[in-house]
Amino acid sequence: MIKPVLLFFSIAFLFYGCKQEDLTPSWIKIDAFDLVTNEETQGWDTHGIVDAWIFMDNQPLGVHEIPCVIPVLDEGVHDFTIFAGIKNNGISSTRKRYPFYETYEVTTSLSKNDTLVIEPVITYKNSTSFAFIEDFENAGISFVKGPVSDTNIVFIYQADEPEIVAYGDKCGGIFLEGADSLFTVFTEEFMNLPRGEEVYLEVDYRNDNSIAMGVLAKFPDGSVDEQAPLLQMNPQEAGSEVWKKIYIQLSENVSFNVNYQTFEIYFLSLIDDGQSSAHIYLDNIKVVHYQ
Repeated sequence: MIKPVLLFFSIAFLFYGCKQEDLTPSWIKIDAFDLVTNEETQGWDTHGIVDAWIFMDNQPLGVHEIPCVIPVLDEGVHDFTIFAGIKNNGISSTRKRYPFYETYEVTTSLSKNDTLVIEPVITYKNSTSFAFIEDFENAGISFVKGPVSDTNIVFIYQADEPEIVAYGDKCGGIFLEGADSLFTVFTEEFMNLPRGEEVYLEVDYRNDNSIAMGVLAKFPDGSVDEQAPLLQMNPQEAGSEVWKKIYIQLSENVSFNVNYQTFEIYFLSLIDDGQSSAHIYLDNIKVVHYQ
């Protein structure tokens, strides 16, 4: 009878003598980021943040597409650090922290079975330099028509087309049809951009036709290297177009040749196959790098 008794007490100890771990989670909810800018020096506050890179007490809680609600097996007061994540070059598989946005930091408390709502408010880093801003709010446009272009970019006024202009009083419009089937523009002036560092182009766009962008580099002797288009923004379904934002990494293009001195950005569009016309809108175009 000794062995059965020992077995009974051993089982009883396993089930009742060991304290059960409490797996009741706290919850964190993040719906969106809020970007705050100085409109005069940094342009409009549009952004395309899609992910929250979340850290608690310097430990990673993962990368989460927003809006998100995530469980945390902890409670009490903690330090949270949240980074803004983007689709690099507009590609879903190349997500990264955007290097020019400040992190959001907050010390707050978690409660089990309760939801903590975090609303990250961020700015551009103080070390961010804006080499180019075109928000189409001034009297002129900081692009020049390419020598072979059939048409040019024009102002679209909010007062005339409120369903199109989403930011400020104006945006840029590009229209292709019939003989006007090719569009090219270049930034009005060459820019000094750092080699071997992060350089990005930000663009808000709304389009029912493809539009590409690229880099033109000038050498010290005045000759230029017009690089092949770096990236194409694909058309949205006609009638369902919305404003989107893309972050285009220019670092490799700027650093491709050590003899490059200054740079222009260009946009290029042809009427897509099977289309008879095209409507493309651009706004809040920025080139940013570190000071």
